[in-house]
Amino acid sequence: MYHTIILTSETRACCLVNSLHPRPAFASANIKSICFCGTVQLTTAAEVMQLCSGIDNLALWIMPDWDRYTTTIVPPNFLLDALNRLPLSRLSIHLSTIFCGATMPFLPSIPFFSKITHLELMEGWVLWGSPIGIHCLTQLTHISLRISTHQTAPALLRTILADCNLLQVLVLRVTEEVEKVEKWLLEHNGLDDPRIVVTTKKYIASDGIGLWQYGDYQLEASEHL
Repeated sequence: MYHTIILTSETRACCLVNSLHPRPAFASANIKSICFCGTVQLTTAAEVMQLCSGIDNLALWIMPDWDRYTTTIVPPNFLLDALNRLPLSRLSIHLSTIFCGATMPFLPSIPFFSKITHLELMEGWVLWGSPIGIHCLTQLTHISLRISTHQTAPALLRTILADCNLLQVLVLRVTEEVEKVEKWLLEHNGLDDPRIVVTTKKYIASDGIGLWQYGDYQLEASEHL
């Protein structure tokens, strides 16, 4: 079984599609984790997902050229169909991959979000103003969000912490100093929560430790202090 396949270009993604077409059973049984990024096209990503129907861990970091598609607000049907068919449990996603336009997305309205237990949202704007329904995804055990002490709305973080009653770890990714962010959390009621881990680490850190493993480790370490 492959660990994680990382597709950074349309050329590589098409090569994978061509190699897997004669072996759909192999693709479904052995490919469980994929990262799409770079120049991979949405149509090709959807085709890979259809072939690799056993994917449970997905990173969708494509920034599409929306002029190619007829829709400007809702995700293309072919992409949603592919995502909804997967047995996803872990998802890292640029919401801009599936949404375009001024309308704010509401995640619970999209079926595949209800299956996720580990969710990473790459954009910081999801915590700036109106809620996008993260707090309604009460099956989530692990959440990773990007925050800024200058733009993040504390009330949205409080709602997530209060309503996601299965939540074990909330990883807050920052570009500011960790100590500054931790002080900011202490200054707001309800955000001094032991489930919060503040980090500057990326999805897969340079030391090879995955984000979720890092969050679990830091939480366990804090419990023994």
